[in-house]
Amino acid sequence: MQTQFYPYLAFDNAKTAIDYYQRVFGATEVYRLSPKPEQAKMFGLADDANLDDLTMHAGFTVLGVKVECADDFRHTAKPTDQITLMIDINSEDEASAKAADEFYQHLVDSDEVKITMPFAEQFWGGKMGQFTDKFGVNWSLHSSPWSIAYDHQND
Repeated sequence: MQTQFYPYLAFDNAKTAIDYYQRVFGATEVYRLSPKPEQAKMFGLADDANLDDLTMHAGFTVLGVKVECADDFRHTAKPTDQITLMIDINSEDEASAKAADEFYQHLVDSDEVKITMPFAEQFWGGKMGQFTDKFGVNWSLHSSPWSIAYDHQND
């Protein structure tokens, strides 16, 4: 079976969130779709709403991980500690390991995330760090040798 799994985040204003993720997380492959007038009506938006500022569907990539998002037109989305988005890096790939280190340092230097666990060596031989972004989304950055980590999955 061929499947994919993407986190899909809801924001009060996804356009603003995407700008933040581009600036602070270095998000790439960004796209954003605004609702058309007939879709705005379906979402119950005001007739005078500036549709160019609203986001019906969008996405971006952080360190190769795709994230999808949209405006929360119902205004019911709230951050939760139940879910953490983990970016897993193969430390055996030198470019990927370097990108993870640089990504983490950029987050620290931005002073726009709350570091809850520094990105550092762990007892299992990998590196791991955790942080919360300005929207209350919890993230984890993990780097380990995939040849060891995934070698036993089919045992």
